[in-house]
Amino acid sequence: MDCKENKLCLGIDLGTTSVKTCLIDGDKMEVFHSISKPSHAEIPSDIGTKGSEQDPILILKTLKQCLETIPAAQKQLINTICITGQMHGVMLWSEQAVKPNFISQFENVGGDNCSNLYTWQDQRCSSEFLLSLPKPDSHLPLSTGYGCATMLWLSKHRPEILCRFGNSGTVMDFLVAGLCELDKPITSVQLAASWGYFNTREMSWNFSQLTECGLHIDLLPYVVCPGHKAGTLQQEWCGIKPGVTVLAALGDVQCAVYSVLKSQQDAVINISTSCQLAFPVRNDELLPLKADSTCPVQYFPYFEDSYLAIAASLNGGNVLANFVSMLQGWMKCFGCNIEDDKVWDTLMDLSINKPNSQTLNVTPTLFGERHDPQLAASVTGIMVDNLDLGTLFRSVCCGLLDNVSNMMPVSFLEKNGINKLIGSGSLLSRNEVMRQEIVKHYGKLTVEFGNSCDSATGAAMYAVRYSTEHK
Repeated sequence: MDCKENKLCLGIDLGTTSVKTCLIDGDKMEVFHSISKPSHAEIPSDIGTKGSEQDPILILKTLKQCLETIPAAQKQLINTICITGQMHGVMLWSEQAVKPNFISQFENVGGDNCSNLYTWQDQRCSSEFLLSLPKPDSHLPLSTGYGCATMLWLSKHRPEILCRFGNSGTVMDFLVAGLCELDKPITSVQLAASWGYFNTREMSWNFSQLTECGLHIDLLPYVVCPGHKAGTLQQEWCGIKPGVTVLAALGDVQCAVYSVLKSQQDAVINISTSCQLAFPVRNDELLPLKADSTCPVQYFPYFEDSYLAIAASLNGGNVLANFVSMLQGWMKCFGCNIEDDKVWDTLMDLSINKPNSQTLNVTPTLFGERHDPQLAASVTGIMVDNLDLGTLFRSVCCGLLDNVSNMMPVSFLEKNGINKLIGSGSLLSRNEVMRQEIVKHYGKLTVEFGNSCDSATGAAMYAVRYSTEHK
């Protein structure tokens, strides 16, 4: 590699359970370095299990650990940084949190200067609360866990939290604001749309509706298109020199799809903590004029003025993780402690060659769905001969795909010209049973696995594109 030219691009993914970095050579599109670390950022919420909160400082500390693994010589060659991560969530911060010493005080920036991160999994906004709010002027409906909904709940039930801070954004926007020492946070339309109360056609917040609810609109970030330069790195950061371009943060689903999509006839199913099935559409006439909260397919901004048709299920790897925890809890009652890996390996061995049960039916929607928040999990058709663990686990996996295919059937994909489905995500990489179920449910399409659909990689690839266009 020619060390005289700064041509490496860094992608950062601040995910729900982990942080990942990816370094790509802009000339060869070759991944030079990639690492992922669990963030363990979950913290108890003051409203109990309905709340889903994380410590943003733990997320940033995990990011620092990832950056420290990149060779110093490679960090010196970085010219562009693109940050992506978990959509919908919101945090608040004061100006003191991001300037002037955000980088030098990277691990101690929290305290009274920023709030917890309220994640996309937050369930504090009941259906009754959401119905009490003004209807959004947007083609996208409002849901619990969405940034604007969470802030409106806080303004009613925890107004003292909002009063303490002057800025809001996703945790990715917080990082961008700190690295660039921005007076006002900047976000992309991809993330703004994920908050609700944003009109993508007009590129504008629903100021009148939000003001009507008592939200101070000065809290909201400035919204730009993907590929907008948010600023430059103001200080040396973990060995990365000042002056490096930092782009406005992007959505993790969009970056994940961007990392593998080769054709307009491709769709991507990504299953990690949750599950997303998506494909790009360029005809905005498909977008509904008004929000429909009961529709399982929504259209989120993508790149180049296009949209992603997304069936975003709240149920994915988190359901299987809860199943594993349930088994461990039962075994602990009998004095047996079994490691996670042992449980997963056993479940795979027991279910890999099991046929789908003709009688046992598992609806594994533990977390409901945005289009049906009251949806609960259930098990029916229990019989004497279908209660073995392998059959049960196979039925849970099958149920997850039943749920997704109900949200976006193969007929819907075919109608929109899709002929190939690319399967990816951390769950699919280690779960052959789920891969088998995808083939069973979407076998009319060409199904392809093995592609590393990865948000950090997609962010790095988009940074390369920006860097190339702005040489």
